[in-house]
Amino acid sequence: MRPVLCLLMLAGCPKSGGGGTTAAPPSPGVGCPAARDVYMTSYLSPAEGEAGRAGWVLPLHSTTENIEGEPGYVTLPREAAATAGVPAAPEHVWLLLPKAAPCKATIGAYYAATITDGVPQYSYGVELEGCPPPPNPDEGAAIAIASVESPSRCQAVAPKPIAERMGTQGEQGSWQRPTTETPLPPAIAATLPPKSCTAPTCEMLWSIAAIDVGTTVAWAGAINWLTASAADPCTWPVEAVSGIYLPTATGAAKLTEGQDHPLGLVAALVDAGEAKVLVAAGPGEYTTYDLAGGAATVGRRLVWMTSTPDAFDAVDHLGPYCETE
Repeated sequence: MRPVLCLLMLAGCPKSGGGGTTAAPPSPGVGCPAARDVYMTSYLSPAEGEAGRAGWVLPLHSTTENIEGEPGYVTLPREAAATAGVPAAPEHVWLLLPKAAPCKATIGAYYAATITDGVPQYSYGVELEGCPPPPNPDEGAAIAIASVESPSRCQAVAPKPIAERMGTQGEQGSWQRPTTETPLPPAIAATLPPKSCTAPTCEMLWSIAAIDVGTTVAWAGAINWLTASAADPCTWPVEAVSGIYLPTATGAAKLTEGQDHPLGLVAALVDAGEAKVLVAAGPGEYTTYDLAGGAATVGRRLVWMTSTPDAFDAVDHLGPYCETE
């Protein structure tokens, strides 16, 4: 589970005025907002040879229904979007892009996109104009903040890997058992169900990341137990535990509120060295949390695409990746 966005923001420096008077310096921007004003955006690129949107969008809604014969992407008047149940978009949106100051996006047209893979559905939202594409096409997502002023004092801190025990995927799809490991954090290990797992009849795998701003804000990752029941690792039964864990006075507690499935840790929004908002995401959905007093409270919960259960199973899968017909 590694939906990690490396987001760095640089605040601009005020310029001094000339002559005998000094103009008021430009606003230094504002800090982190409440979690209800934090969104996730996507960068769309149409398939080669197909028409469609190329640019940032702000997903807002989804409906599962028969979409046979419908166009892949259309823009909508606000009234038609509202009739479909799409909430109004925020009036002012800033994108937090890597190695750049927050980018002010212009709100464009509402849209409806058909999704045929998995659950047939419409995904709705609004187009965003005026911000550059992501530097890495494989990271076509960004945090967005609804704010009149630039949120230049709000820093997005991504999780960093801290513990791992993983196998290696060899040529022709062969999988090799782990040969090295970084131990699990004791606080996470204490939350796991008791299991007897000893190689070679069982392999325990894990991948854990953490957000640290002087103190730990959160851990996240997955733990798998593979039972070596046959010669082919692709057929080994797997048990998995995954999710986000918050520090407590005695260790760690799993964050489950605002999640129908375990979500991955995207980033913490940090203001003056203090984590204010936590952002978690999974296939087609995300939740933002206000952080205060050692607790995480849901601020925004959005499912913009209904995903099949196997999409979430793949998120916490750490074992061999095997092709199926």
